[in-house]
Amino acid sequence: MLVNIIFLDYERHTFTEQVKNKNFSNAGYDFSFTQVGMKGISRALNYGISRSKAFDAVVTMANDILMPDNWLLRMVEAALNIPNTGMCGIHCVEGINPLQTINGIQIHPQDASFGNVLIPISAIEKIGYFNEAYDPYGMQDSDYAYRLKMTGHINYYLHDLRSEHIGHDIGQDTPYRKMKDEGLSKCDYLWARETQKYQDNNDYTIFQSEYEI
Repeated sequence: MLVNIIFLDYERHTFTEQVKNKNFSNAGYDFSFTQVGMKGISRALNYGISRSKAFDAVVTMANDILMPDNWLLRMVEAALNIPNTGMCGIHCVEGINPLQTINGIQIHPQDASFGNVLIPISAIEKIGYFNEAYDPYGMQDSDYAYRLKMTGHINYYLHDLRSEHIGHDIGQDTPYRKMKDEGLSKCDYLWARETQKYQDNNDYTIFQSEYEI
C-alpha cells in the first residue's frame, strides 16, 4: 500500500518540527508526504488529496498531534484487512466505543474518527472531497466520516494505541485561535444544513473539477 501523508501546517508552526521529527521517524512504514500551508482545513486536505491520486491511501495529519510507535504500520495492516475502511484512526480526543474484532483486527468502530487518520483512496474515489463549507475550521472531519458511514464504510480507532494532542490553544489571542473560533461559531448551523442536504438528495458525494488532475 502506497501512502501519502497530507501534513497540514497553516499559520501556527510552534510544534511543526517536533511533530514531523517524531511522526515521520516512528511510522514503521514507508510513505511520501505533501506539506500544505493554505488556510481552510477542507481546502488544504482537498489540495493534498488531489496530489495523491497515484497512492493507495492518504493520512491526514495535523501539526500538533504526536503519534505512537509503528502507527502507520498498524493503520496499513488494518486497512488491508478491513476492505470497507473509511477513516482509520488512533484515539486522541472524544470518546471511544467498545472493542470489536473484524478479520482479526481489533478496532473500536466510531461514527467519526478524529485526529490523524488514514483514508483509502478507494473510499475517496467513492465519496469525493471534504466539504469546504466548513472552512476555515469546523466539523469537516465529522462531515466526511458521516458521508463515509452512509456509503457503507467503517470508521474506527485501532485498539491499544493512543496519540497525543499537544496544541491546546483555548483562550489564546492568536490569529490561529481566532480562525478556529470563527469556524466553530457557525459549525452547528452548517452541520444541520449540510447533512440535511445530503439526505434530501440521497447523495453523499462532493466532486470538484478544480482538484481533478
